[in-house]
Amino acid sequence: MRSRVNEISVFNGVQIMSRSIKMPVCGWLFLPAVLLLLIPAALTAEMPGKKGDEPAQKQASPKVITLEEGIADDVTLPFVPAKPRSKTEQKKIDSAAWYMTGRMREARNDFVGAYEAYKLAMEDNPNSLEIYRVLIRLASGLDKTDEAIQYAQKAVELDPGDYELMRKLGLHMAGQGRFEEAVNFLEKASESPAIDKKSGVYVIIKHDQANLYERLGKKEEAAQCWEVVFKALTKPDDYTFEFNTRAQLEAKQGKLFERIGQSFLETDRLKLAVEAFNKAAESQKGRPGILKYHLAQVYYRSKQYQQALDSLQSYFDEQLQSKGRKAYEFLGEILVALNQSDELIPRLEKLAEKDKYNRTLHYYLAEQYGEAGRFDDAEKTYKTSIGESSDIEGLAGLLRLYEKNQKYEQLITTLSEIVQSGEGIRKIQPDLQRMSEDKKLVNALVAEAQKQKKKDPPGVDVFSAFIIAKLAAEAGDNKAAGEFYEYAIDAAGKHAKPQIRGNWTLLILQEYSTLLREEGKYGELSDLLRKAVENPLLAPQRINLMSFLADALERNGETEAALKVNEEARQAAPRFPMLDYQHAWIYYHAHDWDNAIEQIQSFIKKYPQQQDRVYEVKMMLSNSYVQKGDIAKGEKVLEEMLAEDPSSPSINNDLGYLYADQGKNLEKAEKMIRIALKSEPDNMAYLDSMGWVLFKLKKYEEAVGYLEKASKLPGGGDSTILDHLADCYHKLNKNEQAAELWKKALEAARKATPPDTKLIDQIQQKLSQ
Repeated sequence: MRSRVNEISVFNGVQIMSRSIKMPVCGWLFLPAVLLLLIPAALTAEMPGKKGDEPAQKQASPKVITLEEGIADDVTLPFVPAKPRSKTEQKKIDSAAWYMTGRMREARNDFVGAYEAYKLAMEDNPNSLEIYRVLIRLASGLDKTDEAIQYAQKAVELDPGDYELMRKLGLHMAGQGRFEEAVNFLEKASESPAIDKKSGVYVIIKHDQANLYERLGKKEEAAQCWEVVFKALTKPDDYTFEFNTRAQLEAKQGKLFERIGQSFLETDRLKLAVEAFNKAAESQKGRPGILKYHLAQVYYRSKQYQQALDSLQSYFDEQLQSKGRKAYEFLGEILVALNQSDELIPRLEKLAEKDKYNRTLHYYLAEQYGEAGRFDDAEKTYKTSIGESSDIEGLAGLLRLYEKNQKYEQLITTLSEIVQSGEGIRKIQPDLQRMSEDKKLVNALVAEAQKQKKKDPPGVDVFSAFIIAKLAAEAGDNKAAGEFYEYAIDAAGKHAKPQIRGNWTLLILQEYSTLLREEGKYGELSDLLRKAVENPLLAPQRINLMSFLADALERNGETEAALKVNEEARQAAPRFPMLDYQHAWIYYHAHDWDNAIEQIQSFIKKYPQQQDRVYEVKMMLSNSYVQKGDIAKGEKVLEEMLAEDPSSPSINNDLGYLYADQGKNLEKAEKMIRIALKSEPDNMAYLDSMGWVLFKLKKYEEAVGYLEKASKLPGGGDSTILDHLADCYHKLNKNEQAAELWKKALEAARKATPPDTKLIDQIQQKLSQ
């Protein structure tokens, strides 16, 4: 059976997650005003006795007047209106009732129940703005974001003048990364006829719009919005600001003015840019250099390059670092415009001499030395600035310098330093990716590392060996990757620090295990995992490691050893479902169908709540019956599963394939497999199933297309797929191609663990014809 179950691995871990509902204490909107609804309250009364009944004799007791029986009360009867209510009137009453039910549940902190009641109220009265506002608030608090947005959109349709709601909806969408939709709502809010364009709310909306336009790369639109904000900030008396709105804008006024000035500069609003930068300078008292930097930008934009250079020099004279590397790159751009590029390094040297503790400056100077071919100056500058620290920016620069100049011994040492710096690997990820794509570089690095590890003491440590192994693996040199993973594990085990012997051993083990698994080297993987299981520093991971070991042993054809390890793990962790699942899987993978069926049924009975795993083992159960020869039982399992989940791609695929393999229900089988294939057009198993059902329908040309596509996918060398494709070629009189594929299928079937003896016999018969 072409089932995805065959690909199930016990390496699929189980996560137990807890989830809590957010209570909408502070939602989007406040509760609406209470609706005063007068609903008649039904009273009950005692029923009168039957005529002729004799009252029972009992001692007289004082008459107590109750709500059920007042003095001279008549019997309460149901209210029957003189004119029957229309459907519309009844729906409004029902809506009001559900609305009040929601209010009552909300008061009891039953937010889910309240939400459901409000939804029912909305269904009976879909044009009530108040109901939508409550639904928006609760949906937001219950993490039902999409529903909250839908209700908000409906509310906006009902009240186009509600600019506050449109703004909130826009900001909510922005929070989801839906920037185009967000800015559209903010545009509608700012263009609302109800909004006062001299109000603080209008200014804030324009501020939000400008932010979004910048995210979307719409500089002109952003600048137009910033003009409104800038005018409001510089002429506040022309606007009616609430205290909170003003405080929000003025909180970081200096940076805001600087940002606005930058927008004006980029859109050639140069006069406004100067005004904004001046305002920024006023807000950042005592730092005229910042203003000079921005004025240099204005001069540069105006093509007044010498004035730009003079103004930028004022920034440098204050030894400011707020603009970081950009300031030195800007210097280079100005000098290029002045045809003075050869002045860049001398000017940087003078700045560096005066500003000895500015690492960014020194690193940029070192980089320019490197570009100019002055390796010694570059290396010295980097090392002097880095000093005794592990500054990743400097080490990364040094790494690139060594790479460019093919200094592989130094590069290996630098890699080790970067890895040990904590966040180093993450920060040089682009460099490592680039290096892994350069096979010539990786080969040279591996060759140098092989020399270095033979030295006494070795020039390669656990950290550099690990990175070299990773680079080799990414470059496709699995032999070198395995060599350095083994070296790294050995080096980690001998390290003086226990955390290296433990944590790093585990990290390297995970990476090396993945490589061995991809290569199908389960014997080597088993040896590696046995050592890990016995490592006392890995004791917290022992159960997981034993599970991985059992998996590797079974895939290596050592079923008895796998069962023994699995049994030991289950005794140590008797309530771990994955181990019981693995117990069944070992028998299943070993084609021990009777034991597989027994353990699968035991798992289903023991863990009914493990729905995902139960689903998987039921698929395994069906295939076990089929492989055993009891096809009817295998079909029944799948048919029961399909009845519960008729749209499941994998169930449709497996049952459709089973029908096709028997040559029955072929049209139905084709429809079922197409359901699966629609969900995953490049799924190898689904493509094979489609090819096989078309073969059975004698649509050989069409079948070949699906089977050829399946055979070219990763794992497409599967013996069954090759056998099916060969059958199609045979029917199309392509006998040489068919024979060649049958030979390949036979070889794959013999190499399988365990070998598929049934398929081997079938292919041998075809080849002998």
